[in-house]
Parts: sequence; C-alpha cells; structure tokens
Amino acid sequence: KDVPAILQELRHSVEEWAAVHEVTRQVDCRPWGLDKRFTILQDHATTSPAKEATCSWATVPGRKWEFGHTLWNGALVMTKSLIERRHVLAKGMFSEGRSVLELGCGQPLVSMVLLELFAGLGKIVATDGSEEVLLAAEANVTANCGPERNPKFVLAPLFWGRQHDISQVRALNGNNNFDVILGSDVTYAEEFDELVDTIVELSHAETEVWITHEPRQRSVEPLLARLRREFGIVEERELRLAKEETASGATDRKDVTILSWHCTGKVSR
Repeated sequence: KDVPAILQELRHSVEEWAAVHEVTRQVDCRPWGLDKRFTILQDHATTSPAKEATCSWATVPGRKWEFGHTLWNGALVMTKSLIERRHVLAKGMFSEGRSVLELGCGQPLVSMVLLELFAGLGKIVATDGSEEVLLAAEANVTANCGPERNPKFVLAPLFWGRQHDISQVRALNGNNNFDVILGSDVTYAEEFDELVDTIVELSHAETEVWITHEPRQRSVEPLLARLRREFGIVEERELRLAKEETASGATDRKDVTILSWHCTGKVSR
C-alpha cells in the first residue's frame, strides 16, 4: 500500500476506537419519527477488578469490561423498528395492558423507548444478569426518564437459567408469564441453552418473542433449531442500519444488516 492509503486506514482505525470507547452516546430518534434524544452513559468498565493485571478494554486499567455497558447495533435497530412501526405494533404486539420483558437490557434504550411509545402497556421489566450493568442502567433511566419513574417500568436482575431470578421476575408481573419477550444482541455467547430455557419458562402459549442479532463469525443455526423446537413459528427478517445510525456512527464504512427473529406459538410439552 502507498503511504496515503496506510495513513487513511490508520485514521479510520483511530476513529473506530474512539467511537467504541466514547463515554457518552447520543441517540437521536427524530429521523425515525420520535421527537426524543436519549443520552446514554456507557462507562465500559465495572468497579470490579479484572482477573488480569491490566484490561485493555477497560477505560481504567485493571477494571473488568462488561458488554452491557455499551450500546449495540441490535438495540439500535430494534429501537428504530419500534418507532417506525409503532402504529401497527400498538394494535398488536404492544397493545393495551400487555406485559413486556427485556432480556440482557444493558443500558435499556429499548425499554425506555417502549415507555415513550406505548403508554398503555401494563408492565415493562428490563433485566440484566450483571449487577454492575443494572447500576449504570438505573442512572441512565433516571437521566433520560426523570427521577419520578413510571411504576410500570422496573429494572431487575435476571441471570439466565437461575431459578431464583426467574421466580423474582415473574413475581414482578403478578406471578404471570409475559406477553412479549425482547432480546437485542443477546446471542453473542456460544452457549444459548440457558437463554432459551429462560425465554420458555417466562412465556405462555400466546407470548411473542422478538430477538435481534448482529451476525458474527459463529453459526446461529443451532440456536435457530432450538427456537424452532420451542415455538411453532419463527419468522426471520433482515433489518438495516445506515452506517451513520450504527453503534460506531459515521466511522462505519458501510450499512449494517441485523437479523430479526419473531417467535410465536409456544409448543406445549
């Protein structure tokens, strides 16, 4: 490569690093049809010490990095789709009185958008398996929704597969399973059985499950096979984010395609 090309590639790499490590993210929903901007503080590092002496992903050396502190494209594309399809969704999936569970909420942009769009929902429970992430989520909810939070909206711990957590989350919904279960970019791990087990345990015959997934190197076919065993219908769609809409913002070189799975018809055992 010639020197100008190498310098251009180096500049792009630095811009990508800066975007990923940016402490505060602004999510402007106005282009999608919602007159609202969300400010998300993404600290990237927990207060827990890393196992290694240094942790290159952490903003403070020696602190552990948590995925849930960061906004991911799966959450952004779900947010975009919720806003753009809100009139249709308000008559079905998110109609009056329905209960919604968000798994792996991170900094719960999706749940905050639900609160903005669908005032008639009966309950929104945003969950994460990390207490550190939930502390940051609490701060972000307060900053964006105000200190007087709508009592319909609850943050709660839920480590997938842990029966105590599952029971506690169900209790928040009046000991009933949920009408809608959402998960944006919760499919990053190679092991997925505990995720699907949790979805199944907290769903009923009419539950709608909506998962967004950014394709990476590993195959999702085993996950899809499991979802198809648990639900009669698994509809797959491709959703797109323009490069300026992605988690890395304008530093992305191209648009991003996200897979979306809508699962209905829970199979009775």
